[in-house]
Amino acid sequence: MTKRMRELQALILQKSNEAKGYTEGEGKDITKATELLDEVDTLQKEFDALERVEKAEKAGVPTTPVTGAADKASGFAAMTKMLQRKPMNDAEKALITGEDAASGENFLVPEDVKAEIGELRKSYVSAKSVVTVETTDSLSGSVNYEAGAVPGLTAFEDGGDIAEAQPNFVQKKFAINWYGKLVPVSRILLGAEKAGLLGYINRWFVKNAVVSENAAIFAALKAGYNGGTPKAVAGWAALKKSINVDLDPACKVNGVIVTNQSGFAALDEEVDADGRPVLQSNPAHPTEKLFQGLPVHVFPDAQLANIDGTHFPMIYGDTKAGATFVEHQNLEFTASEHFLFGKNQNCLRVVEGFDVMSTDTQAYIYGSFAATAKA
Repeated sequence: MTKRMRELQALILQKSNEAKGYTEGEGKDITKATELLDEVDTLQKEFDALERVEKAEKAGVPTTPVTGAADKASGFAAMTKMLQRKPMNDAEKALITGEDAASGENFLVPEDVKAEIGELRKSYVSAKSVVTVETTDSLSGSVNYEAGAVPGLTAFEDGGDIAEAQPNFVQKKFAINWYGKLVPVSRILLGAEKAGLLGYINRWFVKNAVVSENAAIFAALKAGYNGGTPKAVAGWAALKKSINVDLDPACKVNGVIVTNQSGFAALDEEVDADGRPVLQSNPAHPTEKLFQGLPVHVFPDAQLANIDGTHFPMIYGDTKAGATFVEHQNLEFTASEHFLFGKNQNCLRVVEGFDVMSTDTQAYIYGSFAATAKA
């Protein structure tokens, strides 16, 4: 699937959801809903056409003139040439400009480079793994979530009317915020252009991006629970009881425990009445620990700070239901040969956009965990 097809899919879904919103509740506007659905039809026609072209290519039907290897473009080569102020061919220019480039000030990171950056992120402990992640091309928007107890179906007699039950929707809004990093790159790029450029991006951008994303996710999870005031959890027995009593059983199906190094160390030292460790190894993932069947995700103290010297953050339940990380689909960059002139370095600025929405705040608990008191 091409980049444009993915963009069209996202737009079709977004506008369909917006249209649905205009058919319900106090803000009902059938005219607006119809306009949005007309836009969906136009987008769908474009998607269908591109899909037919893609199928034709896979079937061996040529849709473009056959070109030589020299016409193939690499995003890494294009970005490296831009950094070195070397001329680019038309194919390379197309990779980094694109129709969505922001007036030439920022350029879109090419898809192959973006994919490699995504692989690099897997080398770091990212909190995006414990929340829902959605991609958007909008700078702001909203999503409706059903809140409160699920009422279930309505009983009725055959042939009778089904009583209306209006779901209790809560609207959550997001606004993309931009975060960037300056990446100093030596004017003498060592090794292959791909390995050299990717190394600089990894050292300077990726790890910093993960730290910023984690901070925003933890802040949203904390603030979303009880106004940011954690529940006191004194020892493993209290944690076990809270998981069993305070959490809806449905929230344990995809439930996790999120803590920091100090919290994990405290829980790892806990033993039951028979002297057995309360943490168990996960047979499916030997390096992972379980508590009450919930996998424990551990993050650095520097990213998820202790509450105080003896109390540690412990977030448990369905955190994917509790928060949504909304990321802008494009990474952007620009380059300068003057900013670090005195250091014989060029400067690459990489920018990403995201927001974190607090959603179902009843799906998890933010606890202040303390070790079991010694007898």
